[in-house]
Amino acid sequence: MRRQVMRQKDLFEEAVREALVPEEMQAELVTQLALLMFALIDVIETEVHDEQDRR
Repeated sequence: MRRQVMRQKDLFEEAVREALVPEEMQAELVTQLALLMFALIDVIETEVHDEQDRR
């Protein structure tokens, strides 16, 4: 029996398809990621401000 050879590109594409998020969830995930980023920016700005006030 002949063994099927799978190229590395094919393996990668198969792995990506399995990891994709369904379209229904994408908008919610983008919203949550944006909120997380804004929160992180606020925390960093607060920390920078606190560091500058300790002189």
